[in-house]
Amino acid sequence: MTRTNSRRALPAALLAVGLALAPGTATAAPEDRPHVTIIATGGTIAGKAEGRDTYTSYRAGTYPMSDMLAQIQPEVGAFADVDVVQFGNAGSGGYTIEQYRELTLAVEDALEESDAVVVTTGTDTMEEFAYWLDLTVQNRKPVVLTGAMRPWAAGETAGEAGVLGADGPANLLQAVRLGASGQTYCFGTVLMLNDEIHAARDVTKGNTTRNDTFITRQLGVLGWIDGADVHVQRAPARVLDCAQEEWFTPFDLSEVAAGSLPRTEIVYNYQQAGGEAITAFTEAGVTGIVTAGTGAGGISSAPGQARRAAIAEGVWFASSSRTGSGTVSGGGTGIIAAGDLLPQKARLLLLLSRAFTQDIEQAREWFATLGTPSFDQSALAAVLSPTPGAAPAPEPTPTEPAPEPGATAEPTTAPPAGPPAGEEPPAGEVPGGGEPGGEEAPDGAEPTEAGGAGGTGGPGSADWLPALGAPVQGALTVAALALLVGGTLYAYRRRAFTVAFGE
Repeated sequence: MTRTNSRRALPAALLAVGLALAPGTATAAPEDRPHVTIIATGGTIAGKAEGRDTYTSYRAGTYPMSDMLAQIQPEVGAFADVDVVQFGNAGSGGYTIEQYRELTLAVEDALEESDAVVVTTGTDTMEEFAYWLDLTVQNRKPVVLTGAMRPWAAGETAGEAGVLGADGPANLLQAVRLGASGQTYCFGTVLMLNDEIHAARDVTKGNTTRNDTFITRQLGVLGWIDGADVHVQRAPARVLDCAQEEWFTPFDLSEVAAGSLPRTEIVYNYQQAGGEAITAFTEAGVTGIVTAGTGAGGISSAPGQARRAAIAEGVWFASSSRTGSGTVSGGGTGIIAAGDLLPQKARLLLLLSRAFTQDIEQAREWFATLGTPSFDQSALAAVLSPTPGAAPAPEPTPTEPAPEPGATAEPTTAPPAGPPAGEEPPAGEVPGGGEPGGEEAPDGAEPTEAGGAGGTGGPGSADWLPALGAPVQGALTVAALALLVGGTLYAYRRRAFTVAFGE
């Protein structure tokens, strides 16, 4: 066994502490690295290709995540402590809603100890994986989805015959980096692919084969990752409720059994569409149907008649648009306006609504708030001055205690009700149902204080050092530790002199 000389180790350790405290030179100790759990479900990222230059011919869900993670070490270990949960290894389209529920519970279980979770999936339905987790995970910590458009390798293991230009290794590394950064705390679930960060609610797959397939129409990305630098430029509207219990959705899946999750479907409208699909779904026991309508949600005459008959049987409908962007408003008896949710996202919210309430008005409220969140700051105008130098905002008026996660929260915003725009549908059908689909928004609650700035302080206060700025702080820290090291060395030499020659 080799024993380190403590007299030499002490000055070196002190110098290391000084460098660690100096701005711009920090390197996290192993015990200080964020803990990130990767939950792997398979997909193209774990795919085995037929050749190193083969991008579209491969078998998805082949390599285990532990082998893939080993290929990005030691780089990923420099900034995160990573462990793996192999949830499954299949294409994204092969998972059931019951398995979605189990995935949510697995994510929540991992977040009890981990600082963030990265979920790897296939890209075909990754946007649905992401939105499901966004609606159901009862934890504010970062959840990041990633995957790949090209398979990982062509060998027997993930470390053999890597596919030329494979995007999986970089996407996996950067997804862990994003989760470890903590910059999406309270964002809900985000999707990270091709160095771009997207909100789960808004993102969609926009190309069949390109690496930059994921897009967020109209709104754009939340941010991006340049090398080792994470840049987040905007946030989902739900971050406004980060400090409140209203941040949590009412969809706590630990309260429902897998077998009790209802079945919901999507019907696509087109010229002279028939109504047989709606009739068949109703007879099969489907409790909710999303119509992907033309324009602002219109459907043809035959589907309209079938919809009315299904509503009489207790089926709920959500009216969305097949256009890919834009809002569907209105609603009506048995019909909920889906706002600007894509049909595949509206289906998941409709499914959860049917699972957690028998009241369609409650479901309508969830679509208007959870499904269509908004950055509404109008309530602050009554309490905050618009100009600098004004008196601080008054203390918020005491309110009732916030509900526990899973409890029904009052809506914070709601889109204005009104008939949808667009062409008149045939045979008297009105896009989205014609009747107002939203509820009046409640009065805004008094804002609460969050993260106020500290005082200026002085040498006798605890916050005078930050006021000096990072460069001065670093210089003072290094100077102080240099004096400490110098004093220690002087003491050692003095003692050695005494032992050798006496006083």
